[in-house]
Amino acid sequence: MSLERIRHDMMFLAGQLMHRSAQTQEERRAAEYILGRFKEHTLNAEIDDFYSIDNFSYLFASYYGEFLVVALFAFWWPLMAGLYGTGILIAYLAEFLGFTVFSRFMPHYETQNVMARFLAPRPEHLFIITAYYDSGYAGPMTQPGRIRWIRPIHHLVVFCMVIVTASCFTEALGVFTDTAQPYALYVRWASVLCLLSVAAFLFISSSQTDDIRGANNNASGVAALLNLCERLARQPIETADVWLVAAGSQEAWMSGIHRLLKSNRLDEEQTYILNLEAVGAGTLHYLTGEGMLNLMPASKDMVSAAEKVAGEFNVTPAVLRHVPSAMHIPLAHGYRAMSIMGLDKNRFPVNWNCVADLVTAVEEPMIERASLFAEATLRHLQAELLNK
Repeated sequence: MSLERIRHDMMFLAGQLMHRSAQTQEERRAAEYILGRFKEHTLNAEIDDFYSIDNFSYLFASYYGEFLVVALFAFWWPLMAGLYGTGILIAYLAEFLGFTVFSRFMPHYETQNVMARFLAPRPEHLFIITAYYDSGYAGPMTQPGRIRWIRPIHHLVVFCMVIVTASCFTEALGVFTDTAQPYALYVRWASVLCLLSVAAFLFISSSQTDDIRGANNNASGVAALLNLCERLARQPIETADVWLVAAGSQEAWMSGIHRLLKSNRLDEEQTYILNLEAVGAGTLHYLTGEGMLNLMPASKDMVSAAEKVAGEFNVTPAVLRHVPSAMHIPLAHGYRAMSIMGLDKNRFPVNWNCVADLVTAVEEPMIERASLFAEATLRHLQAELLNK
């Protein structure tokens, strides 16, 4: 019966719906379906409407293009150009880590999270289990074989930002100005050209995307979340409130997770967030750390609990560095969080933002195993926290 329900959920989310792209009517239909499934097991369920940007590629490309202004400004006032470049770099890094800076001035469109709650009589902790439900886009950089270049290119971009800014300060301070060749100027403009090339690529590739079914990424996580909801309704976790959150607009730079953290007053010391993502294909792992720019370790308590039960479910530890997961923002904001994810031999989520991400490539027993592992991890975490 459990596998049959998982199959039914998958067929609706990634079969009946042609896609679940962020801020579309199809995403809304998926949200209403998830709400209905939550309400089969708890009346404490709701849709949380909010607004989000629709395309983070344009946002990041705008940051990269701004360094052309920095370089031009340096001809007249290099010190102020360096200060301005520093401000743009800090704003970009903050935006990358999930803080709203210049994105607040971009057009926003309606989207939604779906939440269900199981409230304990005497809660000592809050467990939040998340799975994003919108589907991504297949584009030039998400084709098989090209994903591995996303992280190195991002490192190059940040390096070029630093070089442009540093060259402005060296010019302002008179460093390297007594040489025959203006090497600082050459390096600055080479970095600017690199940034403009990446910005142009992001603008062009954003117009060459295709909607995808998103079966593994991340209808599988939602199916596991719904499966977990059924068992928690039968046997609640007695000393912790449990929130189940199907997050929308993941593809708009994890806007659903950002909304969850921003709109609720969460105690970082007592809150634990578990993410279910791409759990329908590949080899199942719990992530001990993740992060494209810097490695952010997962919660030690959650990793410890996962280690204790991993052997029973044939789940192994891994680190995710190539692409961001939905836990990118909670980890960056200091929350205790961990992801459960299926990865291929190269440590990529299987069929990530790929047109081949179809229901036929997903294994329902693996989704059920991910849900069972998540439940076992949470119950073991509960026991360990009570024994502290």
